[in-house]
Amino acid sequence: MTVFLDSLSSGPKLGAKPVKTMVDSITAPASEAEIPTVDGINGITDSKPIPNGTTNGVKDPKVTTNGANHTTFDPFKLKQQYAFTNEKVRVITIGAGFSGLLMAHKFQHRFPEMEEFVSHTIYEAHSEVGGTWLVNNYPGVQCDVPAHIYAFPFDPNPNWSRFYASGAEILEYFKTTVKKWNLDRDLQLNTKVVAAEWKEDLAQWKVTVEKDGVRRDDFCHVLISGQGVLVHESWPKIDGFEKFKGHITHSARWDHSYDYSNKRIAVIGNGSSGIQIVPQMAKLPGTTVQNFIRGPAWVYYRAPPSKHLGREVDDPNPQYLDSEKEQFRDPAYHQKYRKGIVSRTNKSFYIFLKGENNEAGMKAASAQMAEKLNHDKRLCDMLIPKWELGCRRITPGPGYLESFLRDNCDLTDSPITGISENAVHTADGKTFECDVIVCATGFDVSHRPRYPMIGQNGINLREKWADEPESYVSVMTPDFPNYFMMMGPNCLGGHGSLVESLNWTGDYFVKWIKKIASEEIKYVTPKRSVVDAFMKYGDEVHKTLVWTGGCTSWYKRGRKDGRVTALFGGSAQVFNRLLSDIRGEDFDITYKTANPFRFMGNGFTEFEFDEKSDLSWYVEIAEEAQGKGPERQQAKAKALNGHINGLAATNGA
Repeated sequence: MTVFLDSLSSGPKLGAKPVKTMVDSITAPASEAEIPTVDGINGITDSKPIPNGTTNGVKDPKVTTNGANHTTFDPFKLKQQYAFTNEKVRVITIGAGFSGLLMAHKFQHRFPEMEEFVSHTIYEAHSEVGGTWLVNNYPGVQCDVPAHIYAFPFDPNPNWSRFYASGAEILEYFKTTVKKWNLDRDLQLNTKVVAAEWKEDLAQWKVTVEKDGVRRDDFCHVLISGQGVLVHESWPKIDGFEKFKGHITHSARWDHSYDYSNKRIAVIGNGSSGIQIVPQMAKLPGTTVQNFIRGPAWVYYRAPPSKHLGREVDDPNPQYLDSEKEQFRDPAYHQKYRKGIVSRTNKSFYIFLKGENNEAGMKAASAQMAEKLNHDKRLCDMLIPKWELGCRRITPGPGYLESFLRDNCDLTDSPITGISENAVHTADGKTFECDVIVCATGFDVSHRPRYPMIGQNGINLREKWADEPESYVSVMTPDFPNYFMMMGPNCLGGHGSLVESLNWTGDYFVKWIKKIASEEIKYVTPKRSVVDAFMKYGDEVHKTLVWTGGCTSWYKRGRKDGRVTALFGGSAQVFNRLLSDIRGEDFDITYKTANPFRFMGNGFTEFEFDEKSDLSWYVEIAEEAQGKGPERQQAKAKALNGHINGLAATNGA
């Protein structure tokens, strides 16, 4: 559906840099070789548009009727500007993790032309950049994606120390890259977004932020969520926490001031963080560690590092040799190495299809886990899953399984019934007296905003997504105009390198922002019917994938049954193709005026008045000269016929 508005609303004045746009008149060229003189070019100073002005610097004509002044506006009256002239767009991005800083790079470097018409601000609640790698700094934290494909695509790091990078090394790389590219230019730290409300009359988002206890409002045409989902910790709902007199910490809020050595430590949870924390606590002097789990988890190396390194190694997380780092400093070689990891990762995605491939993977993973558990039956029964490989996130977990062979480390899958002053109690009647409780219980992965997020018609996104979050290919949702999401519901979060998918998503946002700026679009929203269809068909694809298997998973919002809300139903290749271009038929577009072609301006582009422009760029070279002529097609047809005749002769014999 396309909506036209008869008038333009100026709204609050938004700060932005001026852009060259105004053309007052055009004189037809005297000959084919003559470039006409146009106001605003050839040394003549451009007029500057008023940010958010109704006609980009051109005031509406005044008409006097019966002595009174009235303003009239005819959207079909010739607009004295070039076609596709960009209007100012104010963009606010929430969060300074990978998502937010990728957007900064796109506006400042990847698409430098956007500097002329985009005013960008990133609001970050914390005192530093880094996102999930700033928040998650518990002992042993590391990424379970190979380091060389977990980096900013525009500046990959050749100097990773190990195959899997530690959280500290990722954060250091992150900060160094941000400073190198000046990506914090438009960043405001210690500034928390506490509310966002769509103002229909202004066609803008009113974003309320808080810093040092003081709140203020900012306005933008486009709002981007770069908040991610692995940021806000989720505490377990267990009776008695308030009674415990020992030390309590969470994996996402680790207390580094406390000395954990010589302590009795209860670790609740065996997701990625729990699997990494347990061996670190067990290695400390004088500790006794008990891991409380609800069920098993796949702790498995799908592709051992040796397959990617090209050399045999026993270390599950080997160091890179100096000679390898030197090779990686050659960008072409480094790209080839990274492409190899990505190719193997994408090919191994087929293991997530239910059926023979996954069953074979289960056997291999079970054997690998049993070997590390020394084939101890009690441990194998508790730790090796019976449900599909990959139903929950597969974690390499170096040292986790081996920890339970130590004298000071054990586990139980009996449910916790309560916590007392100095102990954790379980349903089997046992008590573990402890000094420390570590909650490795993950994050709030509901996708629901933690502040009022009000869209059209007063719809609150937190309430709307209370039961099931929904999205258009993870990037937009109905009723929330010009609101774009990184890592929205059903994103590409389980298909290899998340950062690569964030990069594609950012490029998609840029396409829309350019279109909004150059075509006098007021706002866009995905059609309700389209989103319903996307979600419904995605559910069908998910039925073929192991994420709908028989486990309890954060992919399904902590449920055993129900929809997969976190991950995209399909491969990375499909996701990439869906976002490679704008499917205009999927959207309701509301224009600023009743004339959807007003962006045609005076009928000319600025490009054609630049003496350096190639105005014959569309003239083609003969296809025969490119080896695409009819002879090639005839040769292919002849070869095909020969192949068919050969098969026929073979079958006849």
